[in-house]
Amino acid sequence: MERRPELDFMRAFVVAGLVVFHSAIVFTTVGSWFVNDPRPSAGFDVFVLWGMTWGMPLLFVVSGMGVRYALRTRSAAAFLRERIARLLVPFVVGVIALVPPMFYLQRLGRPGFHESYGHFWLRFLDVPAFAGGVLSRGVWSSGRDEFDPAHMWFLYVLLLLSIALLPLFVYLRRPSGMRLIDRIADAAERHPFTMLLAGAIPMGLVEAVFGPDQVTGGWERLTYLFPLLFGYVIASNRRFESVLRHERRRALACAVLSTAVLVWWAGTLPGSDDILAGDVPGWGALQGLAGWAWIMAILGFASSWTARSKRLAIESTQTARKPTSRLSRATRYANKAVLPFYVLHEPVIVGAAWVIVRWHTPILAKYLALVIMSFAGTLTLYELLVRRTRVTRFLFGMKAIPR
Repeated sequence: MERRPELDFMRAFVVAGLVVFHSAIVFTTVGSWFVNDPRPSAGFDVFVLWGMTWGMPLLFVVSGMGVRYALRTRSAAAFLRERIARLLVPFVVGVIALVPPMFYLQRLGRPGFHESYGHFWLRFLDVPAFAGGVLSRGVWSSGRDEFDPAHMWFLYVLLLLSIALLPLFVYLRRPSGMRLIDRIADAAERHPFTMLLAGAIPMGLVEAVFGPDQVTGGWERLTYLFPLLFGYVIASNRRFESVLRHERRRALACAVLSTAVLVWWAGTLPGSDDILAGDVPGWGALQGLAGWAWIMAILGFASSWTARSKRLAIESTQTARKPTSRLSRATRYANKAVLPFYVLHEPVIVGAAWVIVRWHTPILAKYLALVIMSFAGTLTLYELLVRRTRVTRFLFGMKAIPR
């Protein structure tokens, strides 16, 4: 099975989009983040609700596709060792070095807080309290403070779900498993609507019973099991892409309609502190439908664009040679940078927002400045501090520099 660079590019695109998304949270009127603008706008509430609906589930879908390619030539034991090195190590680095400064800035914004960073850091990394924040739903209170792993939750949830699904992944790559996937693809081609139901029903059911969890991207962490599995299955048979291309417009219509209902519904709820209203009956089911519909639409349009680009490259090889080369180089760079970029991006946003929210400028100008500064700052840290040495590459989950 040939690895497809467009999937690497999509994963990098989603991670880069998190800068746009997390920067918007600074300016929402609902809830609180590490840093909040004193003059928020309800328009950012709508944008964040929309992004929460599909962003992290799509990242798990793309991660599932990556698992499929990782298991092409690796044994289950080798895959497990690689997952631990690439996910657990940067998770530990993040919670020790990158997460505490964000919470310290948050505490500095509270009246009467005068604790030194050293004392705060020792208290923040209190093992029982932080373990409670990692393992429990939501945050873990330890007297005066609450603890959670911030954006680093993605790494340990992906690691745990990958371990839990590994026996199934190993089975699905065997001949009997491939035959099962082939039968599923047959059913999807005959009844394309079942592909929407196959994702929306389990995701919506888990959300309706358990979710959402504001710590884990607005979705109950168990819900991410399904996008991860679906991504693996989709990458195992090209016929799923054909179904996604065929159904992309209907999926988009369903996504827009269901998201519009969610936005309207959220606006009718009085005095809510959260953008996602998980305790309202029916909300989780509708969230599951909207989330999976957006994923199908995005994958379908991306597959259509990729197929069209390949046709143009074949029809006009001479004019397509240079752009293809540039795209290939950009894809390789993005694929290597994506994990360190994810680990670094949120602390950079919080640090930049700490300064920008004090500007007396229009809110849109502050938002655009925050996005540009955060993106540039994250890439700069990656270039100067991460990718150039073997030690830092290991600490941030990158492969070693070839000798």
